Amino acid sequence: MDSVQESATLALNARAKQLAQEGHTIYNLTAGELATDTPEYIRTAVAEKLDRNKYTPVAGLPELREAVAAHARNFYDLDWIKPGNVIATAGAKPALFGALLALLNPGDEVIVPVPGWTTSYTPLVELAGGRVIEVPLSDDFDLDVEVIKGKLSPKTRAIIINSPNNPTGAIFSAPALRDLAAALNDTPVWVIADDIYSKLVYDDDFRPVPTCGFENLIIINGFSKSQALTGWRIGYAIAPEPVTQAMTKLLSHITGNAPLPSQYAALEALKRDDQPPVSTLKALQTQRQTVVDGLAEAGIKSNVPGGAFYVLLDVHELAPNSAEWCESLLVEAGVALVPGEAFSAPGFARLTFVTDEKTLQAALAAIKKFVGGKA
Repeated sequence: MDSVQESATLALNARAKQLAQEGHTIYNLTAGELATDTPEYIRTAVAEKLDRNKYTPVAGLPELREAVAAHARNFYDLDWIKPGNVIATAGAKPALFGALLALLNPGDEVIVPVPGWTTSYTPLVELAGGRVIEVPLSDDFDLDVEVIKGKLSPKTRAIIINSPNNPTGAIFSAPALRDLAAALNDTPVWVIADDIYSKLVYDDDFRPVPTCGFENLIIINGFSKSQALTGWRIGYAIAPEPVTQAMTKLLSHITGNAPLPSQYAALEALKRDDQPPVSTLKALQTQRQTVVDGLAEAGIKSNVPGGAFYVLLDVHELAPNSAEWCESLLVEAGVALVPGEAFSAPGFARLTFVTDEKTLQAALAAIKKFVGGKA
């Protein structure tokens, strides 16, 4: 257990909150969760069912599995998805971990494009007995299929594809995804599509990973990001039935069923096609532009994300070590970012732009002052 590191993003979020409680002025731009409340229609519906307190099947309420399957068939245009291909889980992390436990034998390799969510992907793969093989994205944060093909080996069991991507917010291009499908479909390699940000997109030409022709496919998704339900812990996996059956056996000994109130929350979200409130998406688009413009004014290079709620700052020219730069930024300017080391991207820092406009402007002003003082 000494080799397992705590999630860097959760640890930094907790530290920023502790500093704020101690009286420091802290602009916490670390946490990967919406700043808005859970939608009223979910809270109202669940409140009416709080007297229901019994176990559900480990894989979830039958009506929830049916609703997820119906939604996914339409959203991904995949006719094979049936209720038996769905397992509801206590957040997307248990869905991912359950899939890895079901798939991996000791020493199997899992390819992870980086920058990526290696702060959790790597420990989860290693706890399941596997080994992560990191593969760099292209300079514009797209998949580099030729580099991925060069990393395939007889031990390659899976590749995790997260688009929109954490920490870049980048959307992988449909041509790259189709090329990857063509390269993998004659192999035993599974594609695990971490689709948790697929409802938070700003580009009209977005193609979800599962729509791009992958045959050996597992979909990981949930309602934390789309419906501001991070603390409720409700996610799901979609996979061929041998995989969901194996996951059900595993999770029967680990979590049992996902929390019952959260399953009801998911059902309510699916009645509205799991679409985030329009006001949420509009606010995120405004905040995204505020951050991109503010960083440009501060002279910091950054990308323009096509989805999710992250911007990746390039701090190579500002400091020799991005972790130390983020530490100084927190101590001296009161701005909490996540260093790129948490995502196998040294030289970068992740900024989460889910907060009110006033706080965001103040944080950007503090960053600009800090960078100016270091120039």
